[in-house]
Amino acid sequence: MPARLRPTTHLVLATLGLLWFGAVAGSVHYRDITWLQYLFIDVTWIQAVLLIAGGYGALLVVVGALSGPEPAPEPRGPVPFVSVIVPAKNEEAVIEATVRSLCAMDYAEEGARRFEVIVVDDRSTDGTAPILTRLARELGIVVMRTPEASFGKAAALNHAIARSRADILAVFDADARVAPDFLRRMVPYLGAPGVGGVQARRVLYNARQNLVTSLQDDEYRLFQRTLQRARRVLGGMVCFAGNGLLFRREALDDVGGWNEDALTEDIDLSVRFHLAGWEIRYCDDAIVWEEAVAAFRPLLRQRVRWFEGAFRCLGDHLPSILFGRVPLFKRIDMLFFLGGALVVTTALLTTYFYALVDLAGAVVLYLQLPRRITAAGSVLITGALIVGLLAEYRTRMLPAALTLARTAAFSLARLVIMPLAVFRYVRSAITGETSWEKTAHGASDHARAWTFQPGTSRKPKG
Repeated sequence: MPARLRPTTHLVLATLGLLWFGAVAGSVHYRDITWLQYLFIDVTWIQAVLLIAGGYGALLVVVGALSGPEPAPEPRGPVPFVSVIVPAKNEEAVIEATVRSLCAMDYAEEGARRFEVIVVDDRSTDGTAPILTRLARELGIVVMRTPEASFGKAAALNHAIARSRADILAVFDADARVAPDFLRRMVPYLGAPGVGGVQARRVLYNARQNLVTSLQDDEYRLFQRTLQRARRVLGGMVCFAGNGLLFRREALDDVGGWNEDALTEDIDLSVRFHLAGWEIRYCDDAIVWEEAVAAFRPLLRQRVRWFEGAFRCLGDHLPSILFGRVPLFKRIDMLFFLGGALVVTTALLTTYFYALVDLAGAVVLYLQLPRRITAAGSVLITGALIVGLLAEYRTRMLPAALTLARTAAFSLARLVIMPLAVFRYVRSAITGETSWEKTAHGASDHARAWTFQPGTSRKPKG
């Protein structure tokens, strides 16, 4: 992978992090922590941060759980033309079903189809290219190949968008499946003034494959839709999710296109949309089905990349978030979205670290807030999760209880994911090298087996 220079803000954040950890380690070695106590206020800030961040997360979950979907806007005027773009790299297991699903969308006017499908082959080395060649002849899709000088999903999207014809652009991953009415549900949201993009609801078509896919389904059910709804209601950072999103070409041009250096290009684009004053809507009623990662190790790699990408966005855009012309609540929410997981996990790890040091007799620190406050925080967070589960499962108590147990267990994985993400982030900031790890598709039996057709159920078999 060629080296890519990162913005200086990455070096600043990485240096601050190293100094912070160095100060903690130094305080233990020398057992002289008077100055550190003044700096960290006897480190009770750790529990305070946990309570504040947890309380804010609980607020989002409760608001999202109690909020209904946004009323669908009425279509106005003629049906606008849409360019549907799918980047694909080594996707022979899923790409044909995806293309057939997208081509089956019922989006026409006076009998004429009002969308084009462009698939960008990002120099695949498997059987993707011959499959796309055959589908181009059969279905009339446009197949492109990225130039040798480009790399990654964002570069493939920029390459396709430059050749596309429409003022409305739709982006799907290579494992996407949609109902025939997908575009009819999504496009009207872009008619409102100031709205630059809209994100569909993501659902997993192999959620019941195994425990690993069930864990991801729990996250999607409990957090993805809930938090998107809450951010829409409260005026926070509604976010693109990479698959099943539409946006106006005008808005994309205004923010400079897809960032080819971003590790999580969808989060980066979301931040730049909001900083530029463009709103992003969330459409509950349009579903994009996708494949969950089916094994635990690839899932951890995926989550490490997601969190590292969020840290990079924070480093890239922190000055603009703090001092840009963005409403105060949205600034707070953007900081929580990009850095909240790091703050909470770091606070937890620091608490454990000091506890181990205390047990070893190296230093003695009083780390606890009053027990009533800690208990109240735990009740608040757990209560919010229960409200979210009841909103999702209604009266089905057993599935709700199982989801809560799995969610609590899987949250511990962040104690592994977060340090790895921070390590990769610091390494990239220092060396300028970036590692992109593509999520492999095709592990589900459903990947080849189904596609939506007019008149069929919106839910796949299995």
